[in-house]
Amino acid sequence: MTGATVLELHSLEVAYGDQQVVWGVSLEVRDGEVVAVVGPNGAGKTTTLLATAGLLRPLGGQVMLLGARIDGLPPHAIVERGLALVPEGRRLFGGMTVRENLLLGGYPARARRARAATLAEVMDLFPVLAARAHQRAGTLSGGEQQMLAIGRALMARPRLLLLDEPSLGLAPRLVRRVFELVREIAARGVTVVVVEQNAFQALAHADRAYVLSGGRVAAAGPARELLAQDEIRRTYIGL
Repeated sequence: MTGATVLELHSLEVAYGDQQVVWGVSLEVRDGEVVAVVGPNGAGKTTTLLATAGLLRPLGGQVMLLGARIDGLPPHAIVERGLALVPEGRRLFGGMTVRENLLLGGYPARARRARAATLAEVMDLFPVLAARAHQRAGTLSGGEQQMLAIGRALMARPRLLLLDEPSLGLAPRLVRRVFELVREIAARGVTVVVVEQNAFQALAHADRAYVLSGGRVAAAGPARELLAQDEIRRTYIGL
């Protein structure tokens, strides 16, 4: 691995009410990487992501962003520190235009100062959003909505982008396109963590990966090496 450490989870423990679902998860993400977190339904992938973003408070462990501890901070403070989340299901404002949705993402103080420049960068990355800038978000196709959700998160000018199930509900051709865009985002200087049930596509496009099972890390390593392991392919990818 090269580059400075952007995100570290140390022995993360998370519960929903009385039910603990994440048990001692530790991982590291370095500058410029695309890191995939894969595993079956109920493995704790989304829960880990939500705790990282401050939307769930951990029972134990630490979340470190750019060398500073962020677990316990409110979500808006974590966004100000350089982390943005694209939630599962996109959560767009369907009655607002594409441009209005994007501008809402640029609310952090440091992002507001560069909002016009960032908007131009997002439109360059997603030309379809530029073409549909004044169209209501609710009328976009599924793939276009996913691009808008990612673009809105990028408007916060994050150092780290968290993507939760970006392929959900998309046709295979669009899934490949979304992951190609993930690589492009990383090439532009944003580190990416992607939680994904489509393990094949995630591992094919990531630098490194963590496999979760039963709320614990079952395997970790270079993504292509994990993809080549028969046990991983059989157990977690269904190949």
